[in-house]
Amino acid sequence: MMARKPAAGWSRRLSWPLTLRDGRTLRSLADARAFVLALPPDEQEYNAWQRAAALLIDAAKNGGSVEAATDQVAAAAFMQAKVKL
Repeated sequence: MMARKPAAGWSRRLSWPLTLRDGRTLRSLADARAFVLALPPDEQEYNAWQRAAALLIDAAKNGGSVEAATDQVAAAAFMQAKVKL
């Protein structure tokens, strides 16, 4: 019996919703992707956001860990005071 592969794609839910300081909530890989792409280009170059982007792509396209992607987006946002605690 083959193990069921997790649903792939940008519609996958984050491990938990991330509420931003501006009131928006990131709930899916697509939400997180849009948020990262909307950052100013100089912020997108920060290592934390580069790692977040790589993990988001891996989760969406290769069935990678959504938990790792969520953790990294939360950490990067926290370091820039963009996420609500």
